[in-house]
Amino acid sequence: MSLQFTAGGSVSGRLCTGLISLIALFMAASFLSYALQRFQVDVDRDGWRVRIGRYRRDLRWAEISAVVIENRERGRRQMAPALYLVPDPGVNLDVPSGLRATVDGRPAVRLFDLDEPKIEERQFVRDLVGLAGDRLEVRVHRLNVMLPSEDARQRLNGGKALPAFPPGAEGVRTQRWLNRRRFLLFVGWYLFVVVPALLLTGFTAELHELLGAVVAVLGLLAVVAAYAQFVTLFSDATNLVDTKVAIAGTELVRVIGDRTFRDDMHGGTIVVLPPGAKRGYGRAWLLGVPYAVALLGDPRTGRLRHHDDLRALSAVLGESPHETDRAAARDIDSLALQSQVGDSTEPDGAENARLWMSLTKAGRILAWAVVLGSVLLTGGWLLESTHHLGDAVLLIGVPLVAVWALYALYRILELLGAAWDAVRKNH
Repeated sequence: MSLQFTAGGSVSGRLCTGLISLIALFMAASFLSYALQRFQVDVDRDGWRVRIGRYRRDLRWAEISAVVIENRERGRRQMAPALYLVPDPGVNLDVPSGLRATVDGRPAVRLFDLDEPKIEERQFVRDLVGLAGDRLEVRVHRLNVMLPSEDARQRLNGGKALPAFPPGAEGVRTQRWLNRRRFLLFVGWYLFVVVPALLLTGFTAELHELLGAVVAVLGLLAVVAAYAQFVTLFSDATNLVDTKVAIAGTELVRVIGDRTFRDDMHGGTIVVLPPGAKRGYGRAWLLGVPYAVALLGDPRTGRLRHHDDLRALSAVLGESPHETDRAAARDIDSLALQSQVGDSTEPDGAENARLWMSLTKAGRILAWAVVLGSVLLTGGWLLESTHHLGDAVLLIGVPLVAVWALYALYRILELLGAAWDAVRKNH
């Protein structure tokens, strides 16, 4: 019995030990195979030689449309810069699922995250600048400062300064388009707010002077409120057309007149607003915080900014720790892809368009003269039916006449200056 028990135990023990050993050997072989997978990415003036695991591919520069370094989301709230190759249309990379990616909606291969291999990032980016040339797009703000020169940074990322938009004559035409709409609102404000307020004041003052004074005060408040609500509807869009925008670190810097405004693009507040989301901006896409701070499109035509300007914005937003900002970066990237089609400017004719706009602005002198004349006529009407209210209205009208005279002088000088520039340009 003892011998039979020992023998039986020995056989089953050996079988169990053998099975466990086979499983261990299989797992060790699998881990060893994974650890020893070949990883080789070489690049020279001829192209790329990629050996990652079982993926084998040689790509010449003629087959590559872009080499992109941009952040990708790796894990929860963690961003890592990755290197992507975007082939020319029609080039099949036959990429395995683990390396498959898309860049701006185009199929691409993700080679590696820059923090995975032991590379010196500064030298790596410098080498890529020399080899990839215009194909290289660096969308990680931290790596842009490693580029060898300011010229290279401007070429690859659109520069830190974003030009006024729309540019040249198109910007002047957009301002003129906005001003025409403001004028229509001005006419409606005068006919449906100013005139009724003056008439109501005159009729009630004939009934009782105190009642007329109350109506005059309420009418003045209504006139001012309506002007602020409707006539200035397109003022913000007009200001943005003239606004100079620059990217300084993670801040968007705007210069309006003599004032400078700074908005944090990593504050979790950046949004991309489609046309119609805010009144008074026409067909323009907007960058907001959430109030509009920059035009991404033309309010008149809807034409988008140059794709390099859009990518400069998305590159900074893509590094934000906040998902809201990164979502805005993705929205801007999709707009950048659309802006590559039919992106043209009209640099000529800006002086003539500016002259015409100055002429239309000079017409505001007559418009305000009509408003001021209506106030003075009402004051003369009230002199006949009241003891003090008419004098008060005329007393208010005197400084208004002085302000109107200064405004008329300013507009006339501006018109003469625009006419001089147009004549000098055409001759």
